[in-house]
Amino acid sequence: MTSTLVVIVGLCLLLLIVLMGILAKMFRKAGPNEALIVYGFRGPRVIKGHGTVIFPLVESCRELSLELMSFDVAPQQDLYTKQGVAVTVEAVAQIKVRSDQESILTAAEQFLTKTPPQREGLIRLVMEGHLRGIIGQLTVEQIVKEPEMVADRMRGTCAEDMSKMGVEVVSFTVKEVREQKEC
Repeated sequence: MTSTLVVIVGLCLLLLIVLMGILAKMFRKAGPNEALIVYGFRGPRVIKGHGTVIFPLVESCRELSLELMSFDVAPQQDLYTKQGVAVTVEAVAQIKVRSDQESILTAAEQFLTKTPPQREGLIRLVMEGHLRGIIGQLTVEQIVKEPEMVADRMRGTCAEDMSKMGVEVVSFTVKEVREQKEC
């Protein structure tokens, strides 16, 4: 009888270890700098800063980075000021996915399958377009003497388009402005 009891207890322990292993494989965690986008039979969910159980075959998940993205905004073509003067403007932008659930889901729709360079490229195109429009409303002197004003206008002008992508402009800084010399 005791040998049977030992076998039963051993099998129960083995079963418990196997079940814990399976549960551990199903449990996914999201760090403070990422969100898990879970989709499947329970609908889309955002998991941020904690974990959840993902049921195989009926649910799946992907990671979305919430980290700050920093990249140069420097249109290749000359920009023209209000006076018709061609200038080259180089700037740096810091962008991040907004932290609320709705913005994370919106950013997931836009960027979940994109690589970081593809994501930055899409955002850069929007920012370069807005920069072109802002530079066209200003004089060379305003751009050179008031780079903070240019940055403030960029943040304000880009806010709506960035929000539609689930991201926000954290910082925009004009690095350099060069007037193009005519030959």
